Amino acid sequence: MAGNGPAAVSFQVREARPTDIPALMRLKRLLAEGEDSLHAVRANEADWLRDGFGPAAGFTAFVAEADGTGAILGMATCSRRTITGWNGPVIFLQDLFVEPACRRRGVARALTARVAALACDIGSPIVELTVRADNPAQNFYLRGGFQPVPQCLTFVLAGPALAALADEDRKTLALAG
Repeated sequence: MAGNGPAAVSFQVREARPTDIPALMRLKRLLAEGEDSLHAVRANEADWLRDGFGPAAGFTAFVAEADGTGAILGMATCSRRTITGWNGPVIFLQDLFVEPACRRRGVARALTARVAALACDIGSPIVELTVRADNPAQNFYLRGGFQPVPQCLTFVLAGPALAALADEDRKTLALAG
């Protein structure tokens, strides 16, 4: 597939293989650095091997591979989620990252198209995505047909607050004995 834009690049999108894990991890770190969240990346290559490949895989990864060189230009990772009240899974797009030198050449579009195809193949009615409010890729997502859900906010429970709330449950269980 050839992308549009400056200096088109020829590439193919395919499902990632275990041998791609070092490239996937490198792209994940670049994505996290760009979001100033490298501190939150805790998974290592063994974790990605366990969680992304094999019979109990918890996520699917796709890569854009340059024709001729085999270099990995970008990645998309996604997972299935079950939403109570819906019939079947939905796809959650976790990571989308393209090497800066290869942006605006159709790579991200091809990766999201592959994720959309997966969603259709498994009967998912949506592809869900959460982005930071300052993410400059929001216009890319809007152009691609993603719609913001203004009535929704994302909340996370983490760190000391997570531990404190979990502690409340442990204390309740200890009292119930």
